[in-house]
Amino acid sequence: MVMPMTSNGLRALEIPDSLNYVGVFLYMGCNLNCSYCINDPDQASRRGDLFPNHGSYLSPEEFAAGLNRIPPRSDLPITLQGGEPSLYHGSKGLGTLLGLLHHKVDLLVNMVSKPDKLVESIAPHKDRLTRDAPYPSVRVSYHPDEMKRIWGEDAPNELVRRCQRLADAGLSVRPEKRDSDVGIYLVDYPGHPEAEAEMARAAKGKVPFEKKEFLGVYDGRLYGSYLYPFSTDLYSRIGYEGSISCECRTTELLIDPFGFVWRCHYFLYQAMSSNRMIEPYRRLREMDFRFSEHRAALCGALEQAPSGHILDPDFTVDQVFAFQPCDSYGHCIGCDTKIKNNRHQSLYDLNIPHTSVIIRNLQLPDFLMRRAEAGHPDGEGKIHD
Repeated sequence: MVMPMTSNGLRALEIPDSLNYVGVFLYMGCNLNCSYCINDPDQASRRGDLFPNHGSYLSPEEFAAGLNRIPPRSDLPITLQGGEPSLYHGSKGLGTLLGLLHHKVDLLVNMVSKPDKLVESIAPHKDRLTRDAPYPSVRVSYHPDEMKRIWGEDAPNELVRRCQRLADAGLSVRPEKRDSDVGIYLVDYPGHPEAEAEMARAAKGKVPFEKKEFLGVYDGRLYGSYLYPFSTDLYSRIGYEGSISCECRTTELLIDPFGFVWRCHYFLYQAMSSNRMIEPYRRLREMDFRFSEHRAALCGALEQAPSGHILDPDFTVDQVFAFQPCDSYGHCIGCDTKIKNNRHQSLYDLNIPHTSVIIRNLQLPDFLMRRAEAGHPDGEGKIHD
């Protein structure tokens, strides 16, 4: 089927029903430097150094031109995230982009910047952030160490007050998550044993609050439930030497601040933290974003190359959803291989586990496979076949 052209002359994308998530990393810089940040593949408290500000990200108009190629669907919002997306384009780009998009939008923010600018950005476009969903569209993260550094011991209450300010933008801020457009989320990091109780007290009767599973290694133990054995800790905890090959494909569209589309979070984070896409991006602009045509010249030497570019006239979702060989198994980011529900409620309703990437033909050595089949006897999270 030939898809129609959008208003900017780019062909609309044909989106399969299996596409589960559209994640747009508007801005990789952040005003926090959390030790457990999942953007840092090694979770080594280096987040602030890994992702310096780049002044050459896609403009709001360019992002909108690419994202509006995706046919709007009520059950598939575009999730704007980072880094801290409220800082995008000098803290002015978020509002401009919201005004140009045709989609419902979810927003992942930390509310550390004064809320006035965010309220100003959202208010004219609040309908983009409101929809009938079982969870809030604006998901605010609570980071105890960093927020207490900035706000002191009153940090939980301060974050609640800032979330309540979003009512001034026309969003619903209510205690029950089904009724609220805004919610607070805490990563259940083992290094913060008191954080959940503190935040629960502050949010009670005001803003929905939930904790999210910590994914990663802490004190030698792997946290999280993963479909594929040793996918996240093969090198960081197991200490394996060598490489493991497999084939994998994504179920998501992951788009970086330059507009490149990636097959997994690990490839995206590695590319952004190493700054290796700055020069290919500069050259691609001179080529009118025709990534498919010039891919070999732009990325032939890259071990981990993007799958496409959202402004490439020839880009198709098939380029991302095809199985591709991979030699980076074991470095996977937890959110890609953890067992979770998808937007069709596959785990809760059908007991079918979902992962953001699908892996096949995994060439795991026999001794590691035996260890995995033994159920990980040394105390880490459960591994599923």
